Formats: sequence, structure tokens, C-alpha cells
Amino acid sequence: MKKANNYKSYKYKIPLLITSLILLFCSCKNNNNIISIDAPSQEFNISNKDSITHDLKLIKDKFYSFTIYQKGIDVVVYLMNSKNEILQEKDSPNGSYGSEQFYFYCENQDEYKLLIKPLNENKNTLKGKYTLAVSEVSKDTKITLDKSDYLKDFNTFKAIFEKANSGLYRYYSKQEVDSVFSVNKNKINNKTTYQEFYNLVWNVIDYTGSCHNNLRLPKYLKTLLYRKDIFFPIPIKYIDGKLYSNINYNNIPAGAEILSVNGIKATDFSNQISKYRSTDGINQTSKYNFIQTNWAPLYIYHAYGEKNEFNIIYKYNTETTSVVLKSINFNNYLKNYNKRHSKVYDTKVNDAYQYRYIDSLHVGVLSIKSFDLGEKGNESFKKYESFLDSVFISLKDKKNLIVDIRGNGGGSGDALMLLTSYLSNRSVKENIGAYTLFNKIPFPEFYIGSVQNNEKILNDYVDDFKNGKYYQNSKFNPLWKPNKNNYKKHFILLIDPFVASAASHFAAHIKSDKRATIIGEETGGAYYGHTGHFPVLYILPNSKLELSFSVVNLEQDVIKIAEEKFGNGVMPDIEIVQNHEDFMENKDTQLNFAFDFVKKKTQK
Repeated sequence: MKKANNYKSYKYKIPLLITSLILLFCSCKNNNNIISIDAPSQEFNISNKDSITHDLKLIKDKFYSFTIYQKGIDVVVYLMNSKNEILQEKDSPNGSYGSEQFYFYCENQDEYKLLIKPLNENKNTLKGKYTLAVSEVSKDTKITLDKSDYLKDFNTFKAIFEKANSGLYRYYSKQEVDSVFSVNKNKINNKTTYQEFYNLVWNVIDYTGSCHNNLRLPKYLKTLLYRKDIFFPIPIKYIDGKLYSNINYNNIPAGAEILSVNGIKATDFSNQISKYRSTDGINQTSKYNFIQTNWAPLYIYHAYGEKNEFNIIYKYNTETTSVVLKSINFNNYLKNYNKRHSKVYDTKVNDAYQYRYIDSLHVGVLSIKSFDLGEKGNESFKKYESFLDSVFISLKDKKNLIVDIRGNGGGSGDALMLLTSYLSNRSVKENIGAYTLFNKIPFPEFYIGSVQNNEKILNDYVDDFKNGKYYQNSKFNPLWKPNKNNYKKHFILLIDPFVASAASHFAAHIKSDKRATIIGEETGGAYYGHTGHFPVLYILPNSKLELSFSVVNLEQDVIKIAEEKFGNGVMPDIEIVQNHEDFMENKDTQLNFAFDFVKKKTQK
């Protein structure tokens, strides 16, 4: 009996022991996944089927930096609260090597989770590693550097631009560009502020002229600044050299003409803030139009710094009024922008592509609002390809077509060339010449992204070295013949200042063919060529300013046209600009003109 009792006791102890071990193992595993703030980075293994959660405690009103470094596998990072709501999602386009970094201002003390998942795509690897570190960051937005730090950053910027930017001397001679470098560098002194330094660097970038050029504030600084009540509060509209309010706000009615801001005449104010939009060549039209986008408050900040209020003098009907508006944070500005008067007009077409046939006018309207539709072979491109084919099959016996690319900021070369093949009557290449200045990433110590992966891409993309330049592999520049369902009649093309990169490239092909009547305004991208395709990102070591630009200098496959001056965008055959009355009534001035154009043509 005694023996039996001992056996019974032992029988129950075994599962109890196993359960305890399991609990202990689970507890240890969870402890390994708890991330301490300001601790050294930790390394973790991950496979393509894993989903790893890290727990962390964040304190209210603290500001945190999250850095996840990918080692051989591409991951997506999610920050979630205790309700499993996603607060941040991060997936940089840097492949399986490189950093995923973001910043988070903690509004509420909570138990937070960081979820790491491999990117769900066929090209991703089966397994890899990543390191993770979370640290508290100062909330101070005032950055103070000494003269030597600014000079080092300016010299680094100059060296990078000279070594990597193949379009640096596209519009101006080396002597002219060197002079602009020198003039701005010589302005750096012991009293130079961070904002002033930003503007000195930007002056050079803007002068060289490319719609792909950009200079961004460090992510942590931008995150903090966006929370401060320092921004211009109202969306604005730029029409025929004048500024207008684009919202009913604090007694300023939508449509009121803004005469001055903080004592600065509206013309001078517009001129100063418009320079923060980089465009191809000497284009000014696009610069002025971009001040009516949601980037305007940041442009105003760059030009005039932090402001607590804005004294605005405006005119409505015949009455002139002065009002003081309190500055707001960027998120509240975005709420105002979302309530803007012109939103009905601005968001008329939201899809990347759309087609409709208007029976009463006997005209088809094809809207292509983006060429960000993938490359040949992938699913998004196949859908676009199928869509275009069905549209042009239906247009075979139709006499009138309007192609609307207004607002199209660009995308893939394949997407623009496919549309060209349906509308051009000639065999055409994307370019007649394209090159970079390198096939190995210059200054890798400042480069953001996978040097190894991008050099592999570059060595395939540019394979012909001559005269100090690396020329494009011909397989990336095939001859596109007119599609079998090509539209053979004359048509109308609508353009505006927001058309850039691949979209202005497409518009240039159409202008060169002389098969369309082009209506609207000058595009933001150039007619003869541009610097594009392969974007790079560098961070200046002291100021942490983010410098981005594209490195392939290409000449577009177009003919020389008298009215197309070198450095201009694609010019319309008929310039039509929305006037104040149509703005107030949210009328599409350019499309309505195109409809009238078709009517008159049909009546002949």
C-alpha cells in the first residue's frame, strides 16, 4: 500500500514538474523579448514564418527613438498599444539590409508592443537577424552647432553632390555652380543658426534644378516640430500671381485675397516660400502651384522660422481687413487642409487610373493620375496593362479622346512607356542616352540604404563605362512599338504644374509627336530630359539633414521644338488656368475648355 501511494504521488509530480518547466521556459522567453529603454541593442533571429513581439513600457510625455537594423531579411515593424491598435508602421525601401527607424511621442503611459514580421513577398529571404534598440530622445527642437560642424557638413554635401549627382551641371556650367557653392559656404559664420544652414544648403540644391531634389529635416526634429503651435493655419490658393484663402477660418472667408502676411507683401511672401519646391531646370510655374499643397506650412517655416501668430491683411469684395491668427500644430493644419474649399475639385478623381465615355459629347476621358503602377510582369502592372487594352479597344471607332494626366507626379518607366505605345504613332525609346557618374556608392559612410544591394542593381543597370560616365544597359531601354490597339486619331492631353518625372516624360513624348492638342499649364518636369530613375539618400553627419536626389541623367526621345526652351517644362499648346470665379465654384476650367474644344471640332 505504501508503495502504491508513493507511485501515485510520483505520478502526479511528473506532469506538475513538466508544467512548471514549460511555464519557466515561457517566462524566460518573454523576458528575452522585453525591451529596456536606453539599453544596448539586442540581436534576434527571425524566419519568414515568425512574428515576434517585444514588450516595453513607455512613459507619458517622453520622446522615443526606435531603431531596428535588418541583417539579411526584410522586416515590417509595428508599434501597438495595449488595445492592439497600430500606432506606427515602418517598412523602408532598403531591402533586407539597413535600418528601420522611427520616432514616437508617448501621449499615454501604457504597456506597448513592438511587432516584427518579415515582409510578405516572394523575394524575401527564409531567415535572417535583426537588432533592436529603443532610446529616449531629448524634446528640445533648438539645435546648436558650431561653425566647424556646419562647414564640415557643407563640404560633405558638396563632395556628395559633385561625385554622385549626374545632373549637377545640366542647366548651369561648372563655373556657375561652383560660384553658388562658394557664395553660400562663405555665409557660414559663428552666428549661423540651424535654420540658416538649412537654407544655405537648399540654395545650392534649388539652383541646380531637379524635381527629385530634396532636403529634409531629421525625422526626430520633424516629429517634435509638428507637435508645436508654430505653423501657418490656413490652406492657401495661388491664382494668377495672387494669394487667396482656401478655407473659411476665423472670419477670413474662402476666396478672400491675402494682401500681406506679417507685414510682407503677398507677392514677396509667395516668392519666398515657393523656392522650397524643387523643379526641373528654370521652371517657376510648379514652384508657385506647390504653395497651395499641404506642404505650405513647412515652406513657410523654412522661410520665416517658428511663429506664434500671423498678422494677415486680406481683401474680400471691396473691404480690407486685418486679423491676427494664432499658429497651430501641423496635425491641426492638416485637419484644416482636409476642410479646404477646393477639396471637391481637388479630389474629383482619386483612382490611379479611370475611364469614362460621355455619350452626349461623343468623347472618352482617360484619367491617369499616377504611373506608380509597378514594372512589367508584376500584378499591379498587369492590371494596368489589361485596363489600357480594354479602353483602347473600346476607342477603336471613337472620334474623340481626352487624356488627363493632371496631378500625376510620376512613377515607373514601364507605365509611362506602355501608355505612350497606345498614343504615339512612332516606335519610341524611353531615352536616347542615360548615365550615372558611378557604379559604386560614393561616400557609403553617409549613405542610407543597402550599399551591397544597390551596387548590385547599379552594376546591372549601367554596364558601359566611357569618358568618366557609366551608361545604361540597353536592356533597360527597349524600343516600344505602337500597340496593335493604338489610338490613331488626334486627341487632347491635359497637363498642369503637378505633372513631373515619368508623367512629364510621357507628356514630352506626346508633344514631340504632335498628335495631340495639349491644354493646361506648364509641367513641373522638363521637356528635353531630367535626372531620375535611381534615388539616393544621404544624411549629413552633424546637422543630420537628409539629402535625397536621383542620379541617372537622361535625354528624352523627343525632337527639338522652337517653343520648348531648354530648362522649361512641357508647354501647353493652349494655356488655360483656373480663374478666381471658377475656383470659388469648384469648376474644372481646363476640362470644361477641352469639352468645348471637342464640341467645336464636332460641329465643323
